[in-house]
Amino acid sequence: MSVAPRLTIIAAALTALALPAGASAKHARHPHRLPAPWQHRFHVASAMADPDGDGLTNWTEYRAHTSPKQLDSDRDGIDDDAEDRDRDGLDNASEQRSGSDPARRDSDRDGRADAREDADGDGLPNGAEQATANDPADADSDDDGVADGAEGAGQVVSFAGGVLTLRLAATGELVTAPLADDAWIGCDGVADYEADFADGTSDDPADDEDSDEEEDGVAGGSAAPRAAHGHGHRVVAMAAVIRGGDDGYSDDGEDLDLPYVDDDAGEPDDGACGTDALVSGMWVHEAELGDAGAGRRFETVLLVDRG
Repeated sequence: MSVAPRLTIIAAALTALALPAGASAKHARHPHRLPAPWQHRFHVASAMADPDGDGLTNWTEYRAHTSPKQLDSDRDGIDDDAEDRDRDGLDNASEQRSGSDPARRDSDRDGRADAREDADGDGLPNGAEQATANDPADADSDDDGVADGAEGAGQVVSFAGGVLTLRLAATGELVTAPLADDAWIGCDGVADYEADFADGTSDDPADDEDSDEEEDGVAGGSAAPRAAHGHGHRVVAMAAVIRGGDDGYSDDGEDLDLPYVDDDAGEPDDGACGTDALVSGMWVHEAELGDAGAGRRFETVLLVDRG
């Protein structure tokens, strides 16, 4: 056999090993395939499309047992993306971003609920990412060069006499320091923090040729129902994680030592609010400690406004 035919055979063999049996390059890029009966029932074709505009792909809607043509499938006043079908502490949108199954409490069956997993390896469990409006699929949600777990995300414990105490979501430890006189306190809604998160949906109209068809009296793809429902009903079930409690699942026992870093990312662009917003239980998207003469002080505290 000549050298050229032999190289051709080797190349063909490597190509066959690179793709699963029967898979094409297109299927490798979009591996999820919806069952035909479900496609016919809801008149959808693409697993990646989002006919009702709730941020959930058809694939996620299928796994969560929700309708791809209704924002609030069970009409309970909570949009499908904010529902927590398996009651694991993660809503359907966070399950989609973290790659877990919205119908299984422990998707990888390792003994830990999905909310306690750390999909992006940044030191924040998925549920803590959701509670603090960080992205469970991105180790650096705000792209400032600092991992989410090192940005002081957590929850306000107390604020009195100019001294702020936070419980860090990454480690559960308490951090107490005075609030700087010129500290920036920002208040922003969940939707604002999540605006730049990748939701995995396709915006190509060709992927959803039936998006205007009505299903059970609700027009798919309409923005009007979403405005009516809003995002104020997000389910947050991460208090046990933030407070270091036990939810009955095993933990790996790691206590991460995540330092505060002055990332010099510039002044936050979210709206300022006063110290009266620093109430116990308020979720903190990010907090920054800086050295100010006699000791460290909180210079930036970005709060998650769920009102």
